[in-house]
Amino acid sequence: MSADVSKAVQQLLEARRSGVQLKPPFALPDRAAVYAIQDGVAQATGPVSGWKVGARTPTAEPNPAPLLAGALVKSPATFDGKAMHMIGIEIEISFHIAKDIAARSEPVGRDEALDAVGDAFVGMEVVDTRLADFKSADPEWLLADNQMNHALVIGDPIGEWKGLAWADLQVRLTIDGKVEVDQKGGLGAVDPVRPLAWMIDHAVRHRGGIRASQAITTGSWTGLRYYPPGTRARGEFVGLGSVEASF
Repeated sequence: MSADVSKAVQQLLEARRSGVQLKPPFALPDRAAVYAIQDGVAQATGPVSGWKVGARTPTAEPNPAPLLAGALVKSPATFDGKAMHMIGIEIEISFHIAKDIAARSEPVGRDEALDAVGDAFVGMEVVDTRLADFKSADPEWLLADNQMNHALVIGDPIGEWKGLAWADLQVRLTIDGKVEVDQKGGLGAVDPVRPLAWMIDHAVRHRGGIRASQAITTGSWTGLRYYPPGTRARGEFVGLGSVEASF
C-alpha cells in the first residue's frame, strides 16, 4: 500500500468514526488506487457484508464497491437521520450469495456465478458520504468512498427471479405516504443479472472471493433522491415485495 493510499484509508476511517467529512487529499491516479483504498477501509472494519455494483447502460463497465461489515439491515429499518450528512435513497434489486467461491485467477463464467446466487430481494440502498462537497468531487473519489454507501436494507425475498422480465418491472417509491416514483423499469443496466455476474467474477479474481451470506445490490431503479431527517420511505416492486426504512 502506497503512502498516499494508506493516508486516504486512515482519513476515511477517521471520517467514519468522527462524522467529520474530509476533502479528497490527492488526485487518484488509476482504478487500482481506488480499489486499494476500498480494500484498506474494509480490512480495518471487518469482513465485508457484500458488494454494490452499478452500470449506467446495458454495456457499460460496472463500478464495484464493498458493503462494509454491518451494512446489511433488515426491513423495516430505522436510522438516525440527524446523524447523517445526507439521506439518499435508492430502490434496487439485490441478491443473496448462497455458495462460497474462493479467490482464484481464472474467470468465473456466468453459469457458475449464478449458481452461487440464492434468492433476490427488494433492496433499499441508503446513501451518505464521508467526503466534503461531494457534488464537485472526482467520481473516482466517490467510488473510493464505497460509492457513498451507508447501508443496504433487506426487504422481501424474490424467489423465482431468473424468469423475470426485468424491463417490465413496476417500481414504486413512497415517501411519507406520498408516491414519488411509479414507473416501469428505470435501471440503467436494464438487466441486473449482468452486473451481478460481473461482480461475482470481479470479487473472485480481484477482491478475495465471495462467500455465502453476502449480498450484492445492482443499481438504482429510482435514481438517487435526497430527503430530510424524519422521512419514512417505502420501496416496492409491484407484485414482488417491498422494503421500508425511517430516518
